[in-house]
Amino acid sequence: MRIVSLGFPLPNPQVDNHSLANAPSLFEYDACIIDPRVISTQIEEIVAGSGAFKSSDGIPLQAGATGAFHYGLGELLQQRRDELVRLLARGGTIAVMAYPNVPHPSVTTLPGADRYSILPAAPGVVYRAPQLVPGDGRAIQALDPAHPWSVYLNDLRGKLRYRAHWNLEAIPETESVATVFARSDGGAAVGVQFDVGAGHLIFLPPPGSDMPGKARKPLTDAIVESIQRTLEDRGDETSPGWLRHFELPGLTEAQQSLTARQQEFAEAESRLVEAQAHVTDASKYHDLLWSAGHYSFEPLVRDAFRELGFTVSPNLNQPADLREGKEIALVEIDASAQTVSEGAYLALQCRVEAEFLRSGERRKGIVVVNGERLTEPGKRRTPYTDSLLNACDNFGYALITGDVLFSLVTYALEGADSDTLEAIRETILETDGLLQVEESDEADDSEGAAEVSPSDESANDNESANDNGTGETPQAKDSAAEAVPAATDAESGD
Repeated sequence: MRIVSLGFPLPNPQVDNHSLANAPSLFEYDACIIDPRVISTQIEEIVAGSGAFKSSDGIPLQAGATGAFHYGLGELLQQRRDELVRLLARGGTIAVMAYPNVPHPSVTTLPGADRYSILPAAPGVVYRAPQLVPGDGRAIQALDPAHPWSVYLNDLRGKLRYRAHWNLEAIPETESVATVFARSDGGAAVGVQFDVGAGHLIFLPPPGSDMPGKARKPLTDAIVESIQRTLEDRGDETSPGWLRHFELPGLTEAQQSLTARQQEFAEAESRLVEAQAHVTDASKYHDLLWSAGHYSFEPLVRDAFRELGFTVSPNLNQPADLREGKEIALVEIDASAQTVSEGAYLALQCRVEAEFLRSGERRKGIVVVNGERLTEPGKRRTPYTDSLLNACDNFGYALITGDVLFSLVTYALEGADSDTLEAIRETILETDGLLQVEESDEADDSEGAAEVSPSDESANDNESANDNGTGETPQAKDSAAEAVPAATDAESGD
């Protein structure tokens, strides 16, 4: 295996490092590595006459057309492109460090020249916007561990930084020409393979730094191994059917043994997947105690309310609400590694008022919070602000923490009867302020019976906060004075 590298030096006996100008014919190699940034630099240096660039046979390079004693830059770029076309036709591989394209209008003998002018392309593919667009990021994930370039992505994890990505929707018939083998966490296609003729054209996220000296060896080894795997990969090519007529000793028995082992493996894998799914389902509510986010914490909150018997939409594109018979409660959710502030309450207040203007009914409000989420629940000091607690208490909204919701859903999963679940739902809908769960010491029909009740502390804290001047408006104080108490502990236990 022979590799030529243009502008991307790799210290390895299998790699010949050259410039754009002095490289031998590129089709004499099995693979070519290209750094487009360096190609651009060399083009501009030749145009400016600042670089002593000569062809492989010692002829000076200059801008303009070829003359008696120099070789023209435009003709060099076209020559390199033709050589790479032949390399791909031979089944070779071209690996490109993906950067945004830039034009080189000073190459007057090649109109439209840019840094990718030497590179062939798959049908319908262009190396500029809207297909190849600028980008920047370090979060890169390999999609297929069997892909030859997963070696490069995995061995250099955390050391790569994509500078451009592909908008595949802008490429006609993408599926027939492109394979995405790496994406950013945001879904951008940052590792793409184009099949051109019999060869492969690979676009890669480049290293985030120059990696000089010994630090470059892992990079070199990963690239060489990935190229080796690419050249050995025959893709979807299958052996011809007539091969089965040519017997080999022991082949039939080996194939039968393989089939039996594959069947056993498939059955074991099915049982493993089923067991993993069971563990995932059984443990998912642990995340109520520490997770955050619209796509992590909120789906669990909705599922937990559903376990308690509420009707809740799983559609995260719609605001959350709970339905119990004809009663509807609007829900806002927030979580933080620090103290949760009043944002969820303010959003809830807007929704309640909008619903009142629409339907003429003032809905119940529920705020679910998971403050200080990375701290053990029993050791959390200020998971929510006093202002949030006061606002919920004054305006009749239930405030439920992630650990309380965890306790409630645990009772449901343990097989709480319908009367108990109904009592829990009733208490949630009637609670003004903080909801608490207290274990009952009394002997009951089931172990671990619990009482769900509003917190007396929320009213006391609210009264204290008002005395200390926390900024509650007189209107809020009046609302608190007129609030109807929620169900008592005894009522919720019945």
